[in-house]
Amino acid sequence: MNYYNNYSFVCKICKKEKAIIKIPSQRIKVCKNCYNQFFENRIKKTIEKYKMFHPSDKIGIFLSGGKDSSTLLMALKKLYPEINLQAIFLNLGIKYYSEKIESYVRDFCQKLNVPLYIHNLVEKEGYKIDEFVFTHFKNKICSACGTIKRYLFSKIAKELNLTVIATGHHLDDIVSTMLALFFQGEFLGLSRLEPVLNPFFPNQAKKVKPLYYIPEKDIIYYATLNDIPVSNLLCPHSEKGPPKKIKKILDELEKENNQIKYQLLSVFTKKLIPLIKSQNFYKKESFVSTCIKCGEVTSSLNNICSRCKKIELLNKTENKTLELTYEEFINCTKNLNSNWILIDLNNLKEKNLLESSLRKLHKFFIPYKNKNIFLIGEDPEEGYFLTLKLRKKGFNVYNIKKENT
Repeated sequence: MNYYNNYSFVCKICKKEKAIIKIPSQRIKVCKNCYNQFFENRIKKTIEKYKMFHPSDKIGIFLSGGKDSSTLLMALKKLYPEINLQAIFLNLGIKYYSEKIESYVRDFCQKLNVPLYIHNLVEKEGYKIDEFVFTHFKNKICSACGTIKRYLFSKIAKELNLTVIATGHHLDDIVSTMLALFFQGEFLGLSRLEPVLNPFFPNQAKKVKPLYYIPEKDIIYYATLNDIPVSNLLCPHSEKGPPKKIKKILDELEKENNQIKYQLLSVFTKKLIPLIKSQNFYKKESFVSTCIKCGEVTSSLNNICSRCKKIELLNKTENKTLELTYEEFINCTKNLNSNWILIDLNNLKEKNLLESSLRKLHKFFIPYKNKNIFLIGEDPEEGYFLTLKLRKKGFNVYNIKKENT
């Protein structure tokens, strides 16, 4: 999709090149170079205003394959060509998804000539995010994944001697999360959404948000104009949590008041967060110690961090199989008598069920609730993602991967 046009007049800033894009906040139409300069200068002002990093810092950027972290990496590389940048990718073991995203990230870092460190969760930690479908977190995998990633941010930062971690959180992310936490009464979490989060513990990296004042739409424009390779793949575990729903509401409000997001951000950062920090509960709950199992920082009262508690859940489940080869399927069914069913995905396609709502899928599969369900089709990725969906709904289902795929 193109987010820019070839206007019949020249750029309002340089008055030389043809205008191709509008800067919403300035209500002017500009050329590519002037838009880039405007966008990058806003980031630079934020960095300098909050003294986010210094020339001696080693800055880590965790890439997701999406527009935000990729845009941040490119902008920092252009603004500070001499600074020590380190890209990091967490391969979370989400089958048929993580490997594709890793390929995007590798190519992008090679293009920018930025060193890339890859942390493979399966190889280095011995588990994968998909396996949480076997725990009570099966319908809250984004929550479990967030805990794992925060733990790895801290761990990898120490391994790579990072002094700063820069994240791609933008204006829309910040404001929608602030509102979600406010409605939930999570004031401690809300107080940590400032542009700079200084370490709570010695040897931790400082966390900064250089895109703090940048609207998401502006990032889309920048990524499109500069041909930043952005994955359009959707994580099979993605959930529509409160922040995503609030984002839609804010977008509607913005049509009537184009400053609404900035106004809300100002109220939170200048009034509410300082008020929260002045309270006794903030000072008490800000206490941290080290986890007795992994040695990382935790605020848990029993000194076992959230990540270690979740890994304990995984370890209690012996069989975490989601996909079988055809030979494994044959051997498995020999011991199941008649308590199983094989479903051809082509039949589901003919019934238009694969692209239908989860409610319709549930209705179709409910007669087989007490059976072992095996899915087979031409596309193993399609079957695997459906397996994850059905596992979250309590079905005992496996995907069959054909030998030639």
